[in-house]
Amino acid sequence: MSAPASIPCGSKSVRGNDNGVDRLSSLSDDLLHHVMSFLPTPEVVRTSLLSPRWRNLWSSVPFIHINNKDFVVKNDVGTACFDNHKLENFVDHLLLLRDGTVSLDEVRVFITTRSSKKSSVWIRHAIKHKVRLLHISGFHHHLILDSTAMFSSLYLKRIRLRYVRLNDWFDKPLNYDWPVLEHLELVCCILDTRRISSSSLKVLHIIDCIIGNDLLIGARKLTHLSVIDPECRRGAIVTWDLSSLVSALISLGSEFHYDDNTEVDHHLLDGLSHATTLELHAPLPEVLMGCFPFHIRR
Repeated sequence: MSAPASIPCGSKSVRGNDNGVDRLSSLSDDLLHHVMSFLPTPEVVRTSLLSPRWRNLWSSVPFIHINNKDFVVKNDVGTACFDNHKLENFVDHLLLLRDGTVSLDEVRVFITTRSSKKSSVWIRHAIKHKVRLLHISGFHHHLILDSTAMFSSLYLKRIRLRYVRLNDWFDKPLNYDWPVLEHLELVCCILDTRRISSSSLKVLHIIDCIIGNDLLIGARKLTHLSVIDPECRRGAIVTWDLSSLVSALISLGSEFHYDDNTEVDHHLLDGLSHATTLELHAPLPEVLMGCFPFHIRR
């Protein structure tokens, strides 16, 4: 991985006080890693130029933060655009050169490529290194993830997917592969799966997603549920076995019912009777409300 641009090593911010004492570098690795966690990963790598003390610190940080905005270049006409090749090359070398003995607390990657093969390699690396928080965004391309990428882990606790397409491999209970998974957030995803179920999940957010088939939501330890502006193309959303539910937010926009001529028996509220706080927004034309026979079964 090529060395990034120069850093003013002689500045007071690097050297410390006027006596030249570098107090920051005297901190422990853990504290310096915490400071570096507030930086984009390309900036983290650039700290290797500060001094011999910092030369290898970047390779042992327990996080990876990659954002497409850090790889913006100007094309021939002077327009800013994302450099996918630069992004892929950086991440590939980053994973190759980082200390493989260090577990990952979190990985956040905005993927600007349509290559599911490339993204799968990165995700497998994260899970292999015991990542606990995984945030993957396809950046409008709807990445297709399958079980070869999202394989089993005893450490993964939080997953956030944005612009990702989930196929039928997601149908089996999530705790089979991720027994400690507690937080799942799906944003602007395409859900071809027919169920989201788990015996460990506590928080589930489904936001601006396209629901391709009947979708059953069941998780007996779930305490917080949000279903916001779903687009149902076929089938219904059914909630079931949510005996631990504390709060639920259901917000239905104009895209909730994809085909106005189709009668769909949604039971989105059926499993929400245990919630102590239930917030419902349904700004639908009154004439269409008959198409959504909600029932709460007690």
